Amino acid sequence: MLCIFYSTRRRVGDRIGIAPTEMRATGRGEEFTIIGIDDKGSLILDKAAQYDHSATFVPPPPQGNAAALMSAEVVNLSRNIVITGDDFKHVSCDPNLPEAVPGEQTSVEGCRCSSFRNKCTLGLHTAVMHGGSARIQNTRIERCGQRGVEGKYCLHFHKLHDCPTCLFKNNAIEGSHQRGIIIHGTHSSTVEDNVLYNVRGAGIYIEDGNEMYNAANYNVVICPFPFLDATLHGCTIPGTSNRIADTSDNQSGIFSLAATNSLSGNRVSNSFNGWFLLTDGVGRGESFNKVCEADAKIGRHQGNTFHGNGRFGTYTLGRNFPKPTDQSVLTDGHNIDKSLCSGFGDQGYERGFSASITGNTDYHNAFVGHYEAGDIQYHGHHSYENDNSLYWKETKNFNNGCSAHLSGGSYARGNIALPDQATFLIENTLFGQGTSLEANHHCNVGLTGVLCFPTYMLHNVQWKNSDKSKKWIWFQWQNTQSHDANQNHGGVFTLSPPDAQLVMNGGTVDNSIFPPGFVSLVSSKFSYLLSLPGQPCVLSDSINPQY
Repeated sequence: MLCIFYSTRRRVGDRIGIAPTEMRATGRGEEFTIIGIDDKGSLILDKAAQYDHSATFVPPPPQGNAAALMSAEVVNLSRNIVITGDDFKHVSCDPNLPEAVPGEQTSVEGCRCSSFRNKCTLGLHTAVMHGGSARIQNTRIERCGQRGVEGKYCLHFHKLHDCPTCLFKNNAIEGSHQRGIIIHGTHSSTVEDNVLYNVRGAGIYIEDGNEMYNAANYNVVICPFPFLDATLHGCTIPGTSNRIADTSDNQSGIFSLAATNSLSGNRVSNSFNGWFLLTDGVGRGESFNKVCEADAKIGRHQGNTFHGNGRFGTYTLGRNFPKPTDQSVLTDGHNIDKSLCSGFGDQGYERGFSASITGNTDYHNAFVGHYEAGDIQYHGHHSYENDNSLYWKETKNFNNGCSAHLSGGSYARGNIALPDQATFLIENTLFGQGTSLEANHHCNVGLTGVLCFPTYMLHNVQWKNSDKSKKWIWFQWQNTQSHDANQNHGGVFTLSPPDAQLVMNGGTVDNSIFPPGFVSLVSSKFSYLLSLPGQPCVLSDSINPQY
């Protein structure tokens, strides 16, 4: 068992936790006590492991500079300083308590009765509120969180506005009944090097949608229980103010309503979702109707790893189309001029603001990606052994006119479910064993898919997949419309102009996805192309049945 140890110090007597590494939130974590440390620094534990905890190293992709460490996290759950309390207690609800946020059915004054709650579970809570600063470091917090009571969490920055001195660092949170670390109405804080183990609900939670420039770096969130466990149900928890973030709806290791915050070097294992950015609203609480959530700039996202999650690893939901607006710390994260949230300016030009998710690793999840998202690039992305190593419904061309949607990444052993609109650029990317490219994957499903005839342009793309158990590229053949207009057969895969020109001049593109001499692929539904002068098109089955 080779693992990644997230602690600068460990001593005899310390407790450690080891993350699961199974697929899709089916694994179990384990806890041990260190009973010895040998001369080489190896740990001697109090018992043998019951489960396998895997370790894999994947080298950097062709144009990337970071390797993928697909290994179980090992975290130190002990600290010298301990914030603890009595065991959790269950209390009955009071129907007369005032509601904190309209519609959420919780109260800051205690356990409020609701349609989904008649009891609350109370542990300790900590908070710094409405001014000042807080620095909590090297501390263990346990038996914390008050399920069903508004604002009662393990560690909590509460409406501190701009607080660059606010710091939660190298803490261990274990056994929470209502989330872990909360950033609420606060900007510029740092949450770093923390361990969250057996935290019910969201691990790290950014609450109202107006929060900006907070940095969550090198934290580890581990759910030690399978999602389908009949008693524990993973790390879900009912009865909170946010069923999406906390219950089996979409419980997440990192949950945020605010896009303009940074995530670097974090690792999330075995939750229902890894990182979930939900931007389909206009702010919450005191920020309600003051924030264009879906139009906020994307903060720095670099080097995060999300693995073994039941649904998504990386996940954004809502119409994530970042734009330059007047949202800032000086406006408390509010949008003053809402016209700046528009997708188009007075002259009709679009107003996208480009961003890049860099060096992330996603593996053993069901999905990775977005519903609707534009002007967002994956650079140096490792995505392996997911059911869908990319899942993207709708997008757009980059406003800057040149950026690729996928750049310098590596994908293997999973489907690439590509979006339904625009010219989708893929450059300097490696597709390895077990990869399939699915065109137009959400055309006319629900409310998504409009044009349903995107172009997927490949530049310096290496296809290193010899797996013949499934098609390498496939188009939608189902027609769910009441007419026969061919929408579900749309999409064009093509080499970039430089690569295509090289092939048409008699040259070759190394490791091209297309057979020698060919530069593009469309569905066989468009059989009229076979009659073009000079017969540049042929049926792909006659050359390779993998198309």
